[in-house]
Amino acid sequence: MLLKFSKFFLYVSLFSVLIVMISTFFPFIGGKDYFFRTAIQLALIFFILWWGFEASDGEVLARLKDIFRKPLFAAVSAFAAAFMLSTIFAFDSHAAFWSNYERGEGGFQMLHYYALFFLLVFLFKEKKDWERIFWVSVIAAVGMILYGVGAAVFVSNPDGSLSNPFGFVGPYSDSGKLTAPTFIGRLFYTERFQGSLGNPAYVAPYLMFAIFYLLWLWFSEKNKTLPKKFVYGGLGALFLVFFLLSKTRGTFVGLAGAVFVFLLVLAFSYPKLRKWFAILIAALAIIFGSLVYYRNTDFVKNLPAGRLFDIELTDRTFQTRLWTWNSAWQGFLEKPLLGWGPENFSGVFDKYFDPRHFIPGQNSETWFDYAHSIFFDYLVELGLIGFLSHFAIFAIFYWEWFRKFRHKNPLLKALIVSLPTSYLIQGLALFNVLPIYINLFLFLAFACYELYYSRNETVHEISSAT
Repeated sequence: MLLKFSKFFLYVSLFSVLIVMISTFFPFIGGKDYFFRTAIQLALIFFILWWGFEASDGEVLARLKDIFRKPLFAAVSAFAAAFMLSTIFAFDSHAAFWSNYERGEGGFQMLHYYALFFLLVFLFKEKKDWERIFWVSVIAAVGMILYGVGAAVFVSNPDGSLSNPFGFVGPYSDSGKLTAPTFIGRLFYTERFQGSLGNPAYVAPYLMFAIFYLLWLWFSEKNKTLPKKFVYGGLGALFLVFFLLSKTRGTFVGLAGAVFVFLLVLAFSYPKLRKWFAILIAALAIIFGSLVYYRNTDFVKNLPAGRLFDIELTDRTFQTRLWTWNSAWQGFLEKPLLGWGPENFSGVFDKYFDPRHFIPGQNSETWFDYAHSIFFDYLVELGLIGFLSHFAIFAIFYWEWFRKFRHKNPLLKALIVSLPTSYLIQGLALFNVLPIYINLFLFLAFACYELYYSRNETVHEISSAT
């Protein structure tokens, strides 16, 4: 019973993405952190109670010895340890450990992410456990979307003003004026979709993971009845539409990279179909390249997600990233071993400020508290030790995956190996926050299960997954 309670609160923690506390200074951040930490702490408490009162002698110790010997688990543990070590020796250790109300991603938060990862690996030992938590993740993603849709609804009040009937907050009004007169216009054209996450840049990577969970459930399903196919297809279409409406270019490129890797792995798994996979990859590349090339035409600009194809190196957003990355690089050179500490990038940015950020007479970004790249963020904040430990996770993942999974379901093999590719590509221009961290550690725990504890060696053909 105590373990059931522990698992229950692990499920509950995934719903933290739905919490929006309008009474706080940052309504989309603080409430999520408090909810997530409370759920993880309760899950950990019930686990410790089980250890003390219900576990058999030596059971926990034997299990701990087993999981700590697994290379991927050890790599994630090493990263968490490096993160905490840089917290101790940070430029501002208080900020590094506790963070602030605007971010909340310091060492204290990392302890909770690692607890989530540890408990998932320790407790989720069967396929049905992962099916349940993936469905919970899918339901949470639907809730995130529904909040954003609800935030676009407005009704007239007796005094003539407009308000949201649900009390939801979103980007669709400013000083009582709507960004578009119609619901469809607000949702599809005027604003980037931000759901319950408060930032469209978080929506895309979050839904990227949700799409992965849904596809894994679909490919793993043995008996796909027609109603189930409609459920999977409907949810997949829902996630893809709002992924596109977030208009996050970096994650879109990451998803394109994931599709390429997915098809490439399938091409090697099915030699007889390689020609058709090659044609499909080429066709998708031509379509994507054409939309990017003609990005300035009215047709592409008027697409609901036309912003996704506006990719050019001279774009000011990209230029500010380059200047910020240079500041991060200078900070790394000053403190190369353990870095400046988590949540300390603002000090680096101020010290190595690039004056090109400021344009007199124009609105411009002149302050960054993150380098806006997991590569540069970890390099400057965690130093070389933290940076290498983070990317060692993925090096070990790929090594273990291709070494151990030669006879696995080709569809699942292609799917699982493509997700880290997408995460790393989108991470070139985005930092990690709670919705991304939760899913990253959830995926890594699942990868440990598939690599070391799954016993399903059945090979399914493509037709059986449709």
